[in-house]
Amino acid sequence: MANKLHELLAVEQDRKHKSNQAIGEAKNTFTKKETHFDGMVKRYVPLEEDSEQIPDENKEIVNTVKEKLDSALDAIVSGIDAHISKEETNASNVAKSELIVGETNFGIFSATSLLALEAHLAKIKEMYQAIPTLDHTKKWEFDSQKGVYKTDEEVKFRSVKRPKVIVKYEATEKHPAQTELLYLDFQVGKYETTYFSGKITVSQKKMLIQRLDELLEAIKTARAKANNVEVNNIKIAQTIFDYLHQEVF
Repeated sequence: MANKLHELLAVEQDRKHKSNQAIGEAKNTFTKKETHFDGMVKRYVPLEEDSEQIPDENKEIVNTVKEKLDSALDAIVSGIDAHISKEETNASNVAKSELIVGETNFGIFSATSLLALEAHLAKIKEMYQAIPTLDHTKKWEFDSQKGVYKTDEEVKFRSVKRPKVIVKYEATEKHPAQTELLYLDFQVGKYETTYFSGKITVSQKKMLIQRLDELLEAIKTARAKANNVEVNNIKIAQTIFDYLHQEVF
């Protein structure tokens, strides 16, 4: 982080730009590349000797929601910190207010810093709202070793149609047996599929957005307190024009 204001100003816009890029790229991945967060292992088990062999299917998870957020956070944090540092430097010795949510005290900030922070968090909220969640039709358990969610093994049987002669009426002394050729389904194997996902649960997403909403509400409250100060009425404009117009008009 820069130590002088001119050093900070030299990098602030670039850091804010990279922060916005990181948020946009994460939102794009969450909404348009949702399949990156899904994986599965599908294995075929034959139930008959000399049965057809079907190769296994594997789809690896490209990303988890946590990994995607972690990769974006460096740029986002750098951009926010640069912006708020500039605002706080410019707002030295002005009225400020504490930003507190529950038992967490984030510090004391000026109204302009709180306004800037509110704008950044609004973009982050959009990113969180785009986070994909687990398929609610499946039962998921968290695999702590792999850091992803997985389902129990799902089994589906594979059937093929084969001809079979059915005797409808047995033969008698006067009539031959009556038969019919039918094509029946025979189970020849089964697919065992386990699904994996790097998404998060609906409750986890709800918690993220709820915390963010609480923080935004606290920022509005702190900003109102910071602005609740006596106005320092400055009378400089007329003096400026008197200086500019002297001996001209």
